[in-house]
Amino acid sequence: MAVVVGVVIATSGGDDDKGDTAAKKPGGVTEPKGPEAPPKGKTFTKVPKGCELIKPSTIEKIAPGAKCTPGLMDDKDLASMITRMPKWDHPGYGGDYQSLDVSLLVSPTAKSKYDIDKRVTMKERGPTHEVTDSRPVKGIGEEAFVVHAVDDSLTWVTVLVREGNASVRTGFVYSQETSDRTPKQTEDDAITAARDVLASLS
Repeated sequence: MAVVVGVVIATSGGDDDKGDTAAKKPGGVTEPKGPEAPPKGKTFTKVPKGCELIKPSTIEKIAPGAKCTPGLMDDKDLASMITRMPKWDHPGYGGDYQSLDVSLLVSPTAKSKYDIDKRVTMKERGPTHEVTDSRPVKGIGEEAFVVHAVDDSLTWVTVLVREGNASVRTGFVYSQETSDRTPKQTEDDAITAARDVLASLS
């Protein structure tokens, strides 16, 4: 990608630049702000198909019997970004598991995507949706966050992780009425799924 840097010599009229498009340097030289800088850390370029992001053995452990449906963009990589949005659903109804979904973005804008996902997930949406717990998670990625929420009879656990130019969101939903699993167990399962996603990238 070609980067064009423009340099402008400021006049001595004494007026300060008040716009956000330039940064003043010593000596009266201004440089325009460029596009968002790529995040520091790992740079991934290869991503498997959506349903291959999580190991079959992991799915069998955390969501036994679940079947994967790939996202619409899972086989349409763009030059500027790669996205995957697979979802694992339990066939039929009942049991302690309902669905596990993954949203992956590999792009220089991964940091912005992580921050946006964090803000959106923290919001209470609708009269019955309530965020019950939210905090940073250590030991995975460069930064990670978990949000617990309840909505009617459902429990939602969402784990957000950023590693280099990759932003990962794993969301686990289960029924409170038919499940004996705990929020802690579900959080661990969502983190395990996120670890598999990161491990599948290169």
